Amino acid sequence: MDRRSFIAAAAAVALSAAPALAQDKGEIVMGAWGGGTSATWRAGVAEPFSKATGIPVKINEWPDPEPQIRAQRANPQYNMAVATYFNAANLHRDGLLETFDEAEFPDLKNVPESYKMRAADGRLIGIPAYFQYYGIAVNTDLAKVSDFQSWKDLGDPKWKGKLSVTRPIYASTYDLVMFAKVNGGDEKNIEPGLPLLKALGANALNVYNSMAHLNTLLTRGEVAAAPYYVTRVWGMKKAGVKNVEFVLPKEGSLALPYILIVPKGAKHPAAYKAFLKSSLETTQQAKMLDMSGYIPLNTKTPISAEHEANFGMKLPALLERLYQPDWDVVARTHKERVAMVEQLLSR
Repeated sequence: MDRRSFIAAAAAVALSAAPALAQDKGEIVMGAWGGGTSATWRAGVAEPFSKATGIPVKINEWPDPEPQIRAQRANPQYNMAVATYFNAANLHRDGLLETFDEAEFPDLKNVPESYKMRAADGRLIGIPAYFQYYGIAVNTDLAKVSDFQSWKDLGDPKWKGKLSVTRPIYASTYDLVMFAKVNGGDEKNIEPGLPLLKALGANALNVYNSMAHLNTLLTRGEVAAAPYYVTRVWGMKKAGVKNVEFVLPKEGSLALPYILIVPKGAKHPAAYKAFLKSSLETTQQAKMLDMSGYIPLNTKTPISAEHEANFGMKLPALLERLYQPDWDVVARTHKERVAMVEQLLSR
């Protein structure tokens, strides 16, 4: 072979090997809720992770992780997903998730134990990502913040036709559990929460069908208040909305943590474990807080005075005000509780 032919042949071999070498690193194919959630993961974690490791990350938007993961159980196309703890409990119970040895993730020592979901053998069902919490959003043109200092204020008859309530799938999971806690019950005993949920339903002008829907209802003054997520109010205020405020009721609030899960049999374990480790780093957690208001679960993450002012307190004090239920109990009882709330709200 002459020199020119040899060089051409060597170049061809190198080019054919390049995709294989890149593929050796694997890739991340992640599922996330659309809008702010996917944008936050893309800019907050995926882009710096790819830059540092050379591992590509694709983020696909979906409305709910459970149906997608269940539909692909025989051949998962995703190797990463952000989910609620409720989703994770359901999927793990059906054997659809990988579990992890805590020792592989050193930053987990900085995450409160109550936010670590464990299998019966002690392994982790997923890696805690961040949390937000549930409270009351108030339109200050129609009501005062002082009108809703307690969850029980939602049941005051003077608000008839002036409030909104979420769909039964979430009202049974979040509102009912919190209302039960306020009235002496908990996620195992939700009966004490039913009267307040019924009273809220009686006061509700409508059932809001999406976060965009409630944002509109609140900012336009169509409703005075509704149970809502702190991050959504934070996002509205960041966008310049002046007439909506968030209230952390005096009885406390429901913690809503989110978790990174991996479908059973997912491809590229080295890649997804590296991504999981990256998600726990304080730099990435701080960036997600700045972008969307998601609160770090790595307690070593520096939090600015501005964010503490938004919380109204320092992070340790906030954590003490939050109720973290047993999400496995919530998941196991979900079907019958949704049916119960559907009947209650329909009346």
